[in-house]
Amino acid sequence: MLSPILIIGGSKRYKPLFTALSDLGIKAEQFPSGNLSLTPEDMKSYSAVIIEWDLPPPDRLSTLKQIQKLRPNIPVVALTNGSDPAMESRGKSEPLFDHLAMTGDEKEDFSRLLDSLKQVLPALRAQVLAIKDLFLIKTPSEKMKEVFSLVDIIKDETSSVLIQGENGTGKEVIARLLHFSGRRYTGQFVAINCAAIPETLLESELFGHEKGSFTGATERRIGKFELAHKGTAFLDEIGDMPLNTQAKILRVLENAEIERVGGHEKIPVDIRIVAATNQNLLQQMERGYFRQDLYYRINTFTLNLPPLRERREDILPLARHFLEMQARRRKGGRKKRLSREAERLLLEYSWPGNVRELRNAMERAVVLSAGHGIEPEVLPEEIRPNAAPSDIVPENRSMAPTASPLSIVPLSELERKAIMDALSQLRNNATRAAMALGISKATLFRKLKEYGISRHLTLRP
Repeated sequence: MLSPILIIGGSKRYKPLFTALSDLGIKAEQFPSGNLSLTPEDMKSYSAVIIEWDLPPPDRLSTLKQIQKLRPNIPVVALTNGSDPAMESRGKSEPLFDHLAMTGDEKEDFSRLLDSLKQVLPALRAQVLAIKDLFLIKTPSEKMKEVFSLVDIIKDETSSVLIQGENGTGKEVIARLLHFSGRRYTGQFVAINCAAIPETLLESELFGHEKGSFTGATERRIGKFELAHKGTAFLDEIGDMPLNTQAKILRVLENAEIERVGGHEKIPVDIRIVAATNQNLLQQMERGYFRQDLYYRINTFTLNLPPLRERREDILPLARHFLEMQARRRKGGRKKRLSREAERLLLEYSWPGNVRELRNAMERAVVLSAGHGIEPEVLPEEIRPNAAPSDIVPENRSMAPTASPLSIVPLSELERKAIMDALSQLRNNATRAAMALGISKATLFRKLKEYGISRHLTLRP
């Protein structure tokens, strides 16, 4: 998984470029000035640095020296508002330093920035999700083999695709597979969750907007369809899209052009639409919630993903794969193995949340297990309602007298206390706390939110 990019600078003219990075799912953290309060450990959590060359004091060279001292080999991309011979000379002498003279044309500038990042970040070339790591390819399920067979047939087609399946079955994974295994892999894969964006903002997100087109539109914004030019636009939960927006999507498919909100220019776009839904669109059509003409336009090819309960032969291979993923994320940590009792519980569970629920269960198990084995007690309660108590003592734990049920501390409380202790002892340094706990920084932040813990605890004297 691609680590966040560190952005240094706060100029408004580059803001649309950084917004476009976020629209593509590329995470970034921004410092408005070059006065960085970071440690070498903090710098390890970033994949690259984007620096605005006309920084306010302290000057840019001091900032570069600070970055190189903290992490000498991190790639740096510098943005300037024009040609700078000193920067160009530096770029030729240092392979990890790229100089980009911005033109003011947002589309051209963003394309140049993205191309530069792809050169220095191999992980970005695969858009975070490499084909070889797509876990569903390892499936022994005949139903999923049929899906992959159809994907292989249609991957190079330009026709729209409709992916249907319950939540958590891997619809976006299949959409990415279509994109990255086909001829459009050099373009962008842009995911849009139609259910997560308010109706009043959806058209602006899809088509972009001109400055002053509505209250709050303080600058021009490139829409996600423009970002997906020559690539794939993934419309997730398309069944929740408002009818008036559906009509505009239909025009995009028929005319291959868009018009920004508040604008009058017709902008040609070459995109492949891959739509996904967990709803029955035929029923939605009968109720008047989905346009019939759009339905027949997007389902030239239909892929139906079976729920995990209908492909139980996939449960254990997927669970083991997720355990391997967690080991890799922990920088070479030893992979944990499922006990026979844990395997039995996984096979007996109905998995209403499908593959996503299984992935989350394995991540939880890795965090909570003390040894190298995954035992039933670290699985979510809904998976082990009738599980027999395990007589296996986890590694590094001594035998203790049996406690009464009323004295047992819930695992969630133990986890919460461990996180608070780590932050307190490590002076609120999230990177070091995550490493000490044996989890990723992203997992730590998720758990801080889950348990309502402030990242900045009152430190002990």
